[in-house]
Amino acid sequence: MIGGDECGRRTLPASTFKVPHALVALETGVVTDKTVIKWDGTRRDYPVWNRDQTLDSAIKMSAVWVFQQFASAIGRERELSYLKSFHYGSGTFERGVTDFWLNGDLTITPVEEVAFLQRMFSYELPVERRHIDTVKKALTMPHGQILNAAGTHDFPLRWPADTVVRAKTGNGNVDGERVSWIVGALETGGRQYLFASRKRSTTGPLDTTAGADLAIRVLNTLGPSQVR
Repeated sequence: MIGGDECGRRTLPASTFKVPHALVALETGVVTDKTVIKWDGTRRDYPVWNRDQTLDSAIKMSAVWVFQQFASAIGRERELSYLKSFHYGSGTFERGVTDFWLNGDLTITPVEEVAFLQRMFSYELPVERRHIDTVKKALTMPHGQILNAAGTHDFPLRWPADTVVRAKTGNGNVDGERVSWIVGALETGGRQYLFASRKRSTTGPLDTTAGADLAIRVLNTLGPSQVR
């Protein structure tokens, strides 16, 4: 583990919560891998949000409005139940059901993010295996790139050429603290390496790739031979 005390500090998960949230939506039947979520015509911050979505595109493009619809359909009690059964971060929220992962109500540490991913990628969560596979597919990034609402960004990983990157970014701002995340898994040589990277700032804005930029620096310094 790299990062010291920072790895034990909780912040909002922002859009990294789309990973467990998609699993809950699939398991509760709110969505399937074939569902088309119709755009309501409301113009939102990012052009890629202003169109019909699938679960795959909503994850890759980090379409908040889609997951807010999912949250309304899932409901408070089921959301809370799955947070508990997933052992996800602080595991609860008290305010609105459509923004608890965005407003600091639900919080999580980098260590807890990795622990959740370990349970997910080991198929130890209380959801069907096929749902985990659906989300893993949606998290799969193009070679040398990552995707988020702001577009396609370079992710120049200097690992073996066959490395598969499955990742989700997240960005948010609560009470003057800006956070930028990337969490996911690298797969190469028959092995899997889970990671969570987060950058915080209370003095100014962060790029939407700040967490990913930090991750690439650390991962390229270590390489697979040095990662536990």
